[in-house]
Amino acid sequence: MQIITPENGFRAPLWRFFADILNIPHGSKNEAALSDYIRAFASERGFETKTDSVGNLVVRKPAAPGYEDHPALVLQGHIDMVCEKNDGTEHDFEKDPIRPILDGDWLKADGTTLGADNGIGVAAALAVLDAKDIKHPPIEALFTVDEESGLIGAMGLTPELVEGRRLINLDSEEEGIFYFGCAGGRNTSGSKAIKRIPPGEGSLLVRLRVEGLAGGHSGGEIHRRLGNAIRLGAQTIAAAGLADYGVCSLAGGGKHNAIPREFEALLAVKPEDLPKLEQAAADLQAQARRRFADDKPAEIFCEKLNQAPGAVIANGTALVDGLLALPHGVEEMSPIIHGMVESSTNLASVRTEEQKLYLLTSQRSAVGFKRDMLSRRVTAVLRLIGCEVKYESEYPAWEPNPDSPLLKFAEQVFNELSEKKAVLTAVHAGLECGIIESKIPGMDMVSFGPDIEGPHSPDERVRISSTERFWAYLVELLGRL
Repeated sequence: MQIITPENGFRAPLWRFFADILNIPHGSKNEAALSDYIRAFASERGFETKTDSVGNLVVRKPAAPGYEDHPALVLQGHIDMVCEKNDGTEHDFEKDPIRPILDGDWLKADGTTLGADNGIGVAAALAVLDAKDIKHPPIEALFTVDEESGLIGAMGLTPELVEGRRLINLDSEEEGIFYFGCAGGRNTSGSKAIKRIPPGEGSLLVRLRVEGLAGGHSGGEIHRRLGNAIRLGAQTIAAAGLADYGVCSLAGGGKHNAIPREFEALLAVKPEDLPKLEQAAADLQAQARRRFADDKPAEIFCEKLNQAPGAVIANGTALVDGLLALPHGVEEMSPIIHGMVESSTNLASVRTEEQKLYLLTSQRSAVGFKRDMLSRRVTAVLRLIGCEVKYESEYPAWEPNPDSPLLKFAEQVFNELSEKKAVLTAVHAGLECGIIESKIPGMDMVSFGPDIEGPHSPDERVRISSTERFWAYLVELLGRL
C-alpha cells in the first residue's frame, strides 16, 4: 500500500522523488543505480549532465524566464545513505527497497535506516529541476557520492565540474537552523594480530549482550546523553571483577559516524563467576538507564550457552582494558559559538576474527590541531595495547563566515516567512562544504534542511510537516535570489 500520498500530508513535489529513491538501493559505494536514475531523469528533460572521475554528478538547468542574467546557484547533496538495521530485521541493502512506515507526522522505516539523510535533500534538488512553475536562477544540482563513509566523493571532486559560486547544501537536519561552518575530522583505526589459547578447565560459554540503545550520529548527536554500547559492554565485563575475562570474541558498532547501539562478547567464564557477571550486567543496565536520559532503555544481559567455549584470546583482559581507556564523547565545547561542540571522539567499532582484532574511532574538531591532538591521544591507547595504527578519511573544517551574503539573505527570507527566528550556527558534524571550500575558493555557502531525527540508526525519521515548510521556503528563496 502506498503511504506517500497527498491524503497523508505529502503534498510537496519532492515526495514523489523521495518515494523513487526509497526503491533504489543506494548505500555508500553502491550508488550506481541512483546515479543512473538521475541521469535518465535529466536526459528526459533535456538537461546537461557531467560526471567526474569518482562519480560525482552535476545536472544543469537553465534559469527561469527573467532570471537569465542572475549568477548560477549550486544545490548540493549526497546520494548515498547509511545502511543500518536492527538485529532480527531481514533486509538486504544491496537489493531490497526501504519499507516506509507512517507514524503520525513522521515517516520512518521498518527496522532500518530511512535514508532521509540525504535522500530528502536529493529529492528536493530533483523537484527543483523538474518544476516548471517556480522562479530560479541557473541551477547546478551537484550530487556527490560516498559521503557517509568519509566524504570520499567531495574529496575527489573535480573543481571544474561546478561553475557557480553560491551553494546551498541540503544536508542538514533541524528546521530553522542555518549552518555556516562545520568540524573537520579523521578516522583513527587500530589492528592487532591475536593469539589464542585453550579456555580455563570447566569454563562455561557465556554471551554478554548490550542492545536497545538508539545509537545516533557521532557528530550531530555526540553531545546528547546517549550510551555507547561498546563502552557499556567493556564496563560490564570489568565491573564483574573476574581475574581473567576469558574473551572468545568481541563485536560492536560498525560505521565511523554512528554511535554504537549494540555490543556482544562471548566469554569463557568459571561457573562460580557467572553470578558476578550477571550482577554486573544488572547494575550497569540500571546505571545506564539513569545516566543516558536521552537514550532508549539499555538492555544488558548475559546468558549461558549450551556448548563448550573455544579458544580464548591470550591477554584478552588487556583488550577490554583498552576499550575502557579509549576516550568517547565530547572533549571540549566551542568558546566562540555557544552550545556547539568543538572537539569530540567516537569509539565506533570493535571486531575480533580468529587471528585479528580491529578497532575504529573517529575524531572531530572545528580546530585542526585539536582534532590531531585528540587523534594522537587515541593513537597512544591503541599502541599501548599493541595495535598498528592507521589514519583515514581526513577532511578539513569549514571555517565559519558570519559575513556570508548568502547566509544573511537566507536568514532574512526565513525570518519573513516563519513565526520563529532563524538560528545561525556551525555544526559539529562533517559537511561536504568544508572540502568544497578547500577545492573551490570563494564559494559562498549555507546549509539547511527539515527536521530529521536519529540519522545513521534504524530510528531515523523525518517530520512531514517540517519537510513541507522546508520545500516552501526553498522555493521562495530561489525566487528571491
